[in-house]
Amino acid sequence: MNTYGDREALAQKGHFYGVYLLCSQSVDVRHRGKCYVGFTVNPKRRIRQHNRGSSFGGAKKTSKKGPWQMVMIVHGFPNKIVALQFEWAWQQPTLSTRLKIFDDLRRKLPRETHFDYNFRIVNRMLGVGPWHRLPLTVRWLETDYEREFQLPVPRHMRIVSGKVAITASQRALAVKRTAAAAAATASWSSECHLCMQRIENPERTRFGCLNASCCLSCHMLCLASYLLDAQPGQYLPIVGNCPLCETPLIWAELLERKRFEQGVQIQREDESEEEDRDELSDCPVMDSDVEHICELSD
Repeated sequence: MNTYGDREALAQKGHFYGVYLLCSQSVDVRHRGKCYVGFTVNPKRRIRQHNRGSSFGGAKKTSKKGPWQMVMIVHGFPNKIVALQFEWAWQQPTLSTRLKIFDDLRRKLPRETHFDYNFRIVNRMLGVGPWHRLPLTVRWLETDYEREFQLPVPRHMRIVSGKVAITASQRALAVKRTAAAAAATASWSSECHLCMQRIENPERTRFGCLNASCCLSCHMLCLASYLLDAQPGQYLPIVGNCPLCETPLIWAELLERKRFEQGVQIQREDESEEEDRDELSDCPVMDSDVEHICELSD
């Protein structure tokens, strides 16, 4: 159930964690085509830093080797730590305990471009635990680099094209929240369709279908248990089908809609914390020195 196509993304400041791939467009043949993997909370700002150089927050490895293009980004990580672990494994597949078992990732193949090698690594990572259970989005940022994945990508992950914008504007987010609430509250029932019991405190516990015309109304735990029937041995569902209309459901989307229904504001990270975050992974200390990033075990 991978989603293909163009999809512009609007993410709230302080709630976006992405791992990106850069490709050098340098006129110098020594650098042209080289790649770089990094972490960011703001893609637009980050590519600007890389192209301005290490004196302006860019990484030492990319300084004076550009201009750089951010060609793809993987986002949807639940927190910074998970994203950093993904970044580190992508950078160091021969050291990652989850990737070093794959002999084909040990080195770049003859005549293989740096981009193709890095693309092959991330393709493998998306099918390896624990990342294969995350509701990730693989976003192509430059159409010239788009290509098909050779290995199957978990069906709950999205593959899309389009830029991503980070905003702190409450007006823009309010539009999204209002639309989510309007779609979710149509035709609510006071009883759970799965256990047939009354739904107490529906603002917090009632879940519906992603299909606006479906009248599904059920407890969050009832729906989770129903979806987990097809995923034995797991504690949290990933995907499934609506018990009424069979519409494909993605658990992460249901949780996001509930958050917007309630009007919950995610606390924005203060500027000092964000700067600390940038120094940890967006800048050279984390990105260029293997002895430092190895402290993040995967």
